[in-house]
Amino acid sequence: MADFRWLKIDTASIMFSSLSSKEWGRTFRYSAFFTKDIDPVALEKAAKDLMPYFPATYAYLKKGFFWNYLALSERQPEIREENESGMLPITKRKDGRPDFRLTYKGNRLNIESSHSLGDGKGIMEYFKALLKRYNEICNGETGKYTVDTDPVKNITNAFSDYYDENGEKAQGDNPKAFHFEEEYEDNYLRLLFAEMSSEKVKERAHKENLTVTEYLTAVLMLGIIRSRKEPIRERVTVAVPVNLRSFFDTESVRNFTIQSFISFSPEGRDDISLKEIIEATRGQLKAQLKKEELQKTINKYGGLVNNPVLRIVPNTIKLPVLRKMQQSSHAGVYTILTNYGVCELNESLQGVIEKLQFVNGDTRKYGLAVTCSCISFNDTLSLCFSRANRDTVFQNECIKILNEVGIETEISVIEGKGEDKKYPDEGFKEGFSAEKIKAYFNI
Repeated sequence: MADFRWLKIDTASIMFSSLSSKEWGRTFRYSAFFTKDIDPVALEKAAKDLMPYFPATYAYLKKGFFWNYLALSERQPEIREENESGMLPITKRKDGRPDFRLTYKGNRLNIESSHSLGDGKGIMEYFKALLKRYNEICNGETGKYTVDTDPVKNITNAFSDYYDENGEKAQGDNPKAFHFEEEYEDNYLRLLFAEMSSEKVKERAHKENLTVTEYLTAVLMLGIIRSRKEPIRERVTVAVPVNLRSFFDTESVRNFTIQSFISFSPEGRDDISLKEIIEATRGQLKAQLKKEELQKTINKYGGLVNNPVLRIVPNTIKLPVLRKMQQSSHAGVYTILTNYGVCELNESLQGVIEKLQFVNGDTRKYGLAVTCSCISFNDTLSLCFSRANRDTVFQNECIKILNEVGIETEISVIEGKGEDKKYPDEGFKEGFSAEKIKAYFNI
């Protein structure tokens, strides 16, 4: 761990962390349902065993002079029983623990991670290793632990690796679209899970010559249109994150994702059909998933963070600008759909884990009240609607649409208002070193 004491944050983390505060942080969650109740003692040992292999995951965000940065922790993450309210944001810590927590309730084990540490694909690599090691410990395998992962490779900043300073950069921003202004409730997050047959969804999507992501995006768009009392005349846009690892080779578990956008224009009509949306949006995502187009976007964001003028602007001035840019980029988006895809676990976990869930957390700082996420495991696709207020019309309309096309859903809800989590310093002293000075000044 000593070789990786301080880290420059990746390009995406620069944007995510610009919105972080003492009250809010961009967070997402994975849940694994075991056949037996969670053993917290075995969980603590599993988390300790993984520390040397995932240094960038065991880290916490710090504010530097020019840029934020990551301090790598030598402490265990917060491990506790899940409270009744479910998932709360991960805010700025003062206790030296990593910016992720492990919670459990009955047979459900959760990892809740700050987006500053990594994206969904990256953090899932850690979670997979944790699930495997936890199961080994529960089965009495408590000897020396090793894992087939290289900390030097998984700690790399893939955005920086593939940034081409002289390459062509993407132009333009997301066009203006429908955006519904909503009110939010402090510390409130309602999680609605709709579980369905992944084969049934795939069958419906392939019948239309679409991917599952494209099909579900069309369902969400129709749900948006049906949920509004007044006709929508602007474009309806859903943001869809793209995992760049599918196009560029890297073992990084940090952020390596960009957003694509799918849009439809209802033009004030209230008689829109799912078929019409499918035909109008067909090919939009595919057109954005060409490697040369993705490279342009990498160059665009790389050009921003490497801009010589921006680099020397102090963080106190720069962060409000970046925050405004983040909010502006989502001003024409109603929701985000993050599809992890099919998740495969180590064969030792077959029959041990019953199902998985994925929560794309609170995005109120972006101006979005609801986000959507899904993951497929075995023959179950779990679709989650994460909402920062009590309005349920949009989710209900989407469930109705799925039922109309013959996709049956099983619904479960976690909701409540939790206490604002404060992290005491616990007498933690970070220490002073030349390395810390270099990290603080980004040198």
